[in-house]
Amino acid sequence: MKYTKIVLITSIFYLFFINNHLHGQSKSKEELGNSLIESILSKNIDSFKVLLLPKKVALKLLENNAPENINKEERDSLMKQSEATYDNIFISQYENNFWEIVKLTETNKIDWNNLKFEILYKYSSKEPEYNPFLIHTRLINSGYNHFYFSAVRYKGKWFLEDKMEITKDEKYAPND
Repeated sequence: MKYTKIVLITSIFYLFFINNHLHGQSKSKEELGNSLIESILSKNIDSFKVLLLPKKVALKLLENNAPENINKEERDSLMKQSEATYDNIFISQYENNFWEIVKLTETNKIDWNNLKFEILYKYSSKEPEYNPFLIHTRLINSGYNHFYFSAVRYKGKWFLEDKMEITKDEKYAPND
């Protein structure tokens, strides 16, 4: 009986974490944008962090984009340093940006209704499965009128990848 209970609890635990990770993998830019807004409005940093490109993918992409003229020891050292500082530097930057947007939302009564997410830019990439974009939506009935965020479609799934911005005036024009 005790063994069965341990197996059941362990199974539920793993299912929760697998489901939580899969929740972060958005099927479209709209789904990613709506999940992002939902996390901002609920002030839920954890639901925000699952929208980020996974750490091992980010580190792999960093390794693939390392300068070609460095030797193996330098490349390995760079990757170890990046992995060691990833949570303290990269994740803390994302968290700070998240809290800035939450604070702007609260202090300026930003209206997050009726959003239509549009791709302004598709950036070039060396990796065929990695497609970075700048996404924009207009904010209506707010002092701030534009919301921008960088996203990436990696292996068919959408993730948040870079800084979010809320601006009063248009900062980036569409790429025709």
